[in-house]
Amino acid sequence: MHRFLILLASLLLVAPSAAQAQDWRTYQNETYNYAIEHPTAGFSISETDKGLTLIEADGRGQIDIYGAVNDMGVGPAQFEDTLAGADRIKEITYSRRGNSWLAISGYYRRENDAADDLIFYAKFMFSPDRTLLSAFEASYPLADKERFDPIIERMEDSLTAPRRSSVGAVQIE
Repeated sequence: MHRFLILLASLLLVAPSAAQAQDWRTYQNETYNYAIEHPTAGFSISETDKGLTLIEADGRGQIDIYGAVNDMGVGPAQFEDTLAGADRIKEITYSRRGNSWLAISGYYRRENDAADDLIFYAKFMFSPDRTLLSAFEASYPLADKERFDPIIERMEDSLTAPRRSSVGAVQIE
């Protein structure tokens, strides 16, 4: 009996979490020179020159991954102030930032979605010279929070800041 309990405990300790149980890929964007891990199972995925959009197959969850030019060269605090005034953000309930990153969460109004139960989470990484940023934004129903939290955590840990290529400045049209 004692051996059975030890075996059971060891299996539980190595059992994959929701984020680990899914299929994951590393996406690398050459235009903005950043990378991030993202889930593949259960999402339809479309690609643009700036990043990816993942739309949940059987739900309302959506994850946008992208790079952008930071024309004004603002830092995380100023960027947060701009986001707080955005039309679709109902309320920011969580905010943390460092010198080169910003993470915010709260409630969101998605275009063409009348429901008022959407949570959003966004993380932004700034290039050392603050001319570029990489980001991902996730929005999903409050009822799906427990399922999305480990996905968000893994993506947050893997997002890299954009870097200038060795060739020079990023060419954006």
